[in-house]
Amino acid sequence: DYYHETFKQSPEALEYLRSRGLEHPELIAHFKLGFANRTLGYRLPEKNRKAGAELRGKLQEIGILRDSGHEHFNGSLVVPIRDENGLITEVYGRKILGNKLRKGTAQHLYLPGPHEGVWNVDAFKASKEIILCEALIDAMTFWVHGFRNVTASYGTSGFTASHCRAPHFHRTFRQIIDHTI
Repeated sequence: DYYHETFKQSPEALEYLRSRGLEHPELIAHFKLGFANRTLGYRLPEKNRKAGAELRGKLQEIGILRDSGHEHFNGSLVVPIRDENGLITEVYGRKILGNKLRKGTAQHLYLPGPHEGVWNVDAFKASKEIILCEALIDAMTFWVHGFRNVTASYGTSGFTASHCRAPHFHRTFRQIIDHTI
């Protein structure tokens, strides 16, 4: 929720979406797109207080904060990936500064550990045909153009057990895999 509120006040995040053809209020609201701008730590209780130490420890445990205390997704468009119960199971981050990043900085980030969950799980409930994209940004492009029956893997090697289970669980009969974008 904090990143979603930060996004609404970040012209650079909105400009990134605009540059990708993704400036769509329904996309932003439905998927609770966010922006990490290094301000989360200022909003948390101080680490030298019990509540602050506990909360920061939990955020480090799940990977939102690194061991150094810095935000893992700093400078990134943040996309929470929710399960069927609305719980966040994964977070995708896309650096928006492009060529202003240090050499070797990853453009795409996820929480540490194995990937869990499927982006846009509602598509499996609503359609018997699913478009599967390699990248989440590509899937969002389909979504804003009216193809709401779309999901994405976690990159080229990111088709997970969650992706395998979803079509069977929701009785999806046909998957269209996009290799062109």
